[in-house]
Amino acid sequence: MKFRLLKSVFSASIIALAAPILANSPALAQTPSFFCGAAGGRPATIAVQEGKNIPVILWVADNYFNESGEDAITRCTRVSGILNNSQSQGNWDNIVTAGASPSGQLIICAANPQDGSCRLLYQVPKGQNPEQARQELLRRVKNPNVSVSPVKVN
Repeated sequence: MKFRLLKSVFSASIIALAAPILANSPALAQTPSFFCGAAGGRPATIAVQEGKNIPVILWVADNYFNESGEDAITRCTRVSGILNNSQSQGNWDNIVTAGASPSGQLIICAANPQDGSCRLLYQVPKGQNPEQARQELLRRVKNPNVSVSPVKVN
């Protein structure tokens, strides 16, 4: 009888000690989802994290990337979908990449591990280092935070 009581107390203690550790584990953190909405009257790719809508990319220009021919709302919708689909494919550091379009324009894209393609997210802002632009986006998609302003795509 004493053994069962001791076993129950021991088990309860282990659970009580492990619960806070597991709750704070990054592996169990809520993965954000993305949608195209609005922020400041402009189309915005928005992350939903812990019930909060957090702008990640603000689409400022109506036609920011001439090669695509898409307006801001179309690109916002497409990029939000790409981010949603990409997050299940693994580590954001391996997904979000910097590259160049066929015409040599520097771009940020999402790598597709199945076929190696690079799905356009947006053009690197003029004067910005491509790796710096990549890191700016990674910071926002990995850990959306209301205190961090969105990437502005002109």
